Amino acid sequence: MRYKGNISGLKRLQTSLNRDLRNGTLLDRNERVDYFNNQTFKKILSSISRFSLNATPDISNLYKQIAKYHKLKVSNVYVGQGITEIISHILFSTVKEKDEVIFFDQTYPMYEVLCTLHNVNVKLWKFNNKFQLSLKELKKIITKKTKIIFLVNPNLPIEYELNKKYKEEIYKICKKKNILLVYDEAYYYFGAKSEISKINKYKNLIIMRTFSKAWGLPGIRLGYMVSNSKLCEYISKCRSLVETNAFSFQIAIWALKNKRILNEHVKQVKKGSLYLRKKLKSIGAEFYGGRVTNAIILKLPNVSATENLRKYMASKKIYIRTKFKGPIDSYVRISLGSPKKLSGFVREYINWKKK
Repeated sequence: MRYKGNISGLKRLQTSLNRDLRNGTLLDRNERVDYFNNQTFKKILSSISRFSLNATPDISNLYKQIAKYHKLKVSNVYVGQGITEIISHILFSTVKEKDEVIFFDQTYPMYEVLCTLHNVNVKLWKFNNKFQLSLKELKKIITKKTKIIFLVNPNLPIEYELNKKYKEEIYKICKKKNILLVYDEAYYYFGAKSEISKINKYKNLIIMRTFSKAWGLPGIRLGYMVSNSKLCEYISKCRSLVETNAFSFQIAIWALKNKRILNEHVKQVKKGSLYLRKKLKSIGAEFYGGRVTNAIILKLPNVSATENLRKYMASKKIYIRTKFKGPIDSYVRISLGSPKKLSGFVREYINWKKK
């Protein structure tokens, strides 16, 4: 058997294992922190037809609902198992081995994993120590081999939203050099501006969305991309037998018809952000974010302190994220939920500092 070197050398880590989902506070993966109430949960379950389980899923209605939601044509939509699968299909269908792809450093870690699996070279657009990006630096790393620029907007774990000027300049660069521009808008609903309205204006533009963040449904592992019909039709050739399973697509359709769950969740996150920022400020903590995403990063004295805090919090069944690279290696990330959920973290953080 032949083992590929790019895959053999890849290190994959399982994160967020052994969490107490029933009694714990999940602040480590930018998930929905507060559980759905019993009434909403029953409505979600009632959306699943018992007649759908014994047949291969027909998700044509999901395509129609997503298109209707965005006021687009069905041909502008391609559904996948989360943004992660969409990224993989974009890479598989548009780049060759040793071509180059650009994305932020730091951002969603699966970009680096997927590029390694597809044997694609990576160029990182790096944040400076003030968590800002330079367009001049982006231009420096673009070469003739650059085929895609992935931009998570707004970005995490370093919260950052590209402004209008940067977006316009990046469009010009991509058009001139025939580079595919992909916006990952996973966190869009928390306060950013979307680029969806431009998909039919720019032939080299893709927008990705997910049900995992603002919709609060990461468990269904469902995402989609929107683009011009030609690009969507081409990338959709990478799909499996069907794009998703019977449970996921029916829950997604229910969600699209019940936008209140998104609005209520976003409102809850905004309240939690105001609460946590106010509490952290009152105790003199240094932190960043929580304005256009659903997370805040909190600075600690050093790297070892981040692991110390993570273990302490885990002993209290409060789960936070650590192990970032510079310039945020001494930070921990806290996902945002209601003030009630976050109050436990604040209490235990103060206790930990006293130790």
